[in-house]
Amino acid sequence: MAGGLFAVSRKYFEYLGTYDMGMEVWGGENLELSFRVWQCGGTLEIHPCSHVGHVFPKKAPYARPNFLQNTARAAEVWMDAYKEHFYNRNPPARKEKYGDISDRKILREKLQCRNFDWYLRNVFPDLHVPEDRPGWHGAIRSSGITSECLDYNAPDHNPTGAHLSLFGCHGQGGNQFFEYTTKREIRFNSVTELCAEVPEHQTYVGMRHCPKDATPVPLNIIWEFRLVSTKISNFAPVLFLEHSM
Repeated sequence: MAGGLFAVSRKYFEYLGTYDMGMEVWGGENLELSFRVWQCGGTLEIHPCSHVGHVFPKKAPYARPNFLQNTARAAEVWMDAYKEHFYNRNPPARKEKYGDISDRKILREKLQCRNFDWYLRNVFPDLHVPEDRPGWHGAIRSSGITSECLDYNAPDHNPTGAHLSLFGCHGQGGNQFFEYTTKREIRFNSVTELCAEVPEHQTYVGMRHCPKDATPVPLNIIWEFRLVSTKISNFAPVLFLEHSM
């Protein structure tokens, strides 16, 4: 939900601990408050007929918000061991100084809030939880041009509307973060869960929506990793992705 566009009773909002005053400006409070409501016994409801007006000032009276600092703070308080998935996909966040969170930890204990595993199983069971096996996630670097990595820049209007390509390695995760799963998929770091594929009768590598966890994996998104040759080959056509781990 949007962190500043919601309706809540003052009494309940104060009971929950209001906003996390350790966060700066805005960004991340939407996740933090959503986690807190669900994990601490509440519910969030979206009213389909609601109308919200949001007036932006011509000039912001504050500096650019530090999203990573705020989201790292939320992850540290509410995500338990699952915070590692966040840090793996946002390497710079590990270096952020998120401040003292002891009062938020005390609040979580006081409200007898549930853990993040409960949240995933009961609130968002359809979410694919990454495996993030050591050594099998991160950037896929070219062995031919070692300064370049596999990169995916999805169009705003169509998440599957572009091809995978090589781009200068930046070490920031994001559009260069991939995961090689035990199902032999190459999953892309995205909300929509995209998998690398070789479309039928094509020779390029594109993206498609990944199958649900309990469904079969199509051959054209299965990739075989060969350690000796440092190549990843697709099962459907005979195509190779050369890389170094």
